[in-house]
Amino acid sequence: RRMCQDSLVAIEAGQGVKVVHPPASVPPVTSSSRALMLVLGHATCASCLLVINKWALKEFPFVWTLTTLQFTFAAAVTWAAGRVGLLEVEPLEWDRLKQFFPAAGMFFITITAGNAVVSASNVDTFIVMRSVVPIPCAILEALVLKEPYPPARSWAGLAIVLLGAVGFCLANQGLLVGSVAWVLLYLVLMPLDGVLIKQLVSASGLSPWGLVLYNNVCAAAPGLLFSALLEVSSPQQAAQMASVLQARPILVGAPILLSCWSGLAISYFQMNVRKAISSTAFMVLGVSNKVLSVLLNQLARMDANCGAASVGSVLASILG
Repeated sequence: RRMCQDSLVAIEAGQGVKVVHPPASVPPVTSSSRALMLVLGHATCASCLLVINKWALKEFPFVWTLTTLQFTFAAAVTWAAGRVGLLEVEPLEWDRLKQFFPAAGMFFITITAGNAVVSASNVDTFIVMRSVVPIPCAILEALVLKEPYPPARSWAGLAIVLLGAVGFCLANQGLLVGSVAWVLLYLVLMPLDGVLIKQLVSASGLSPWGLVLYNNVCAAAPGLLFSALLEVSSPQQAAQMASVLQARPILVGAPILLSCWSGLAISYFQMNVRKAISSTAFMVLGVSNKVLSVLLNQLARMDANCGAASVGSVLASILG
């Protein structure tokens, strides 16, 4: 009876009865405190993971296999924790997997391209490349999702980002020669991926850890194929990988394991922060959190590029 009263209001009027239906239900809105927690968690994990990946790739220079290990590890841990009741994780369903696969497969190639840039050049190059992504993402989001274009102040900030990227390239001529193909692939796929995943996670209805499971399972599947075809397709390649692991098992295994745990953490934060903010805002967040990456990279001395012009250009891109 109460439901009937809530859903239908009858008002006596001169011409009869006017029926007023309740407003349509709207999807739950993420609270500001939870959104802040997700943003801070993502910023911390992303900043650390970039430097950790550089370390892991120095010791284990197999970019496809490392990325596949990270996605497979995250999927396995999330599934196991759900099975024993530690986390709320929806079971895998074929229809949902098919929905996730295109975006997750593109996401795997995008992350691999980013790792390849870090491996072939340095952390600063990746940061500048990542800083440029919000520009095409803002345009794509307006065209595809019908979101409003950024205001003039935002475009001014994006222009500073672009100037920082140009300044970095001028200060490091030839630095990108070994990774230009990966840079172009990343710059094409990252904006597309951001818009696709935003649509997907907003409409999925999955729990926070359910998003992690589906995304990592669908990303790990093409990873296993690419790793088998490109890095362990012959006995010689498999022997080379095994020799790297056997020569220094602890020194090689430690950064790989640390990158896998870091990948699991960032997978949770990034999949859920995408539900709370727009695609362009997520891309800008991915840039702004790199201040810590620059600091960690300089302290760890992962790269030889420490010139004032290079570091200044990177900071200009981040601040923009």
